[in-house]
Amino acid sequence: FRSKVLGDYANVGYNATKGQSFYGCKCHALVSESGYVIDYTITPASMADRSMTEEVLSQFGTPTVLADMGYLGQSLHDRLELKGIDLITPVRKNMKQKKILFPNFSKRRKVIERVFSFLTNLGAERCKSRSSQGFQLKLEMILLAYSLLLKSAKSLEPETLRYSIGYQVMAK
Repeated sequence: FRSKVLGDYANVGYNATKGQSFYGCKCHALVSESGYVIDYTITPASMADRSMTEEVLSQFGTPTVLADMGYLGQSLHDRLELKGIDLITPVRKNMKQKKILFPNFSKRRKVIERVFSFLTNLGAERCKSRSSQGFQLKLEMILLAYSLLLKSAKSLEPETLRYSIGYQVMAK
């Protein structure tokens, strides 16, 4: 609570998946089916995913969005439907069974999870900077490095998301 790094924007949030609190920001990203990050936005860590969803998804402007469990809620689905955005999320066991009519939902969600895993490996989760401009610069450098590695990997194996193949290409 004494940290002053990005003090005007960053704050303390809770990661339910890891079961721990953290200081910083959240990244909401629009990822293509081929694994490229098309657009992103940064929000304070304390802001709940659902509260920021409408603004963020309206900014991206895509008609169909695959989301994780953080974006569940019938009222959210209804509000986004009025804006022409179809939000597709997995269902919980205690919910009314709503069939996911989207083909290969889990396979496509896995692409998104893999992209964020790769970005974490490249240092996006521990991006330390003193100013908002420095933070944005470091994050965009990581996104650029990821895109270049993925592009070089796709030149060898078109159906891959393994950026480690890109390391081999760039080493030559």
